Amino acid sequence: MDTTTAAPLYDANGNYTPAPGTEYPFSISDIARATARLLGGAWMAESGSWGVTGTLAGPYSTEFTFCIDYEDDLVIAYRYSTDDDFPTDPELPECAIKCDAGVYLELASAADGLDSLAERSAAAIRAITGC
Repeated sequence: MDTTTAAPLYDANGNYTPAPGTEYPFSISDIARATARLLGGAWMAESGSWGVTGTLAGPYSTEFTFCIDYEDDLVIAYRYSTDDDFPTDPELPECAIKCDAGVYLELASAADGLDSLAERSAAAIRAITGC
């Protein structure tokens, strides 16, 4: 018999207070790691501080940083390098929109799920790199 009780979702003042780790099932760095798995063995990801960013590195000199911008968009930031010979005007997938930092995934949210966000991210990176 389980005698534990779940913590209330609201405190005595009516403020929403979910248990730590229950509101968001994955971090931004988890998206970077899942994307690396989809892109293949030549790719790897590292978590930034607290998992709020993730950096993806692969067979190029360019690294891709996953983060959330000031408008709450999921951004894949990168700096173009002539060493990589990426397409100058890549044909991005419908879900990826060019921005000053790189690209962002239009209307992306945690509710989309980790696998979906990783698939969308991998498609954007394949377009950027020309693979």
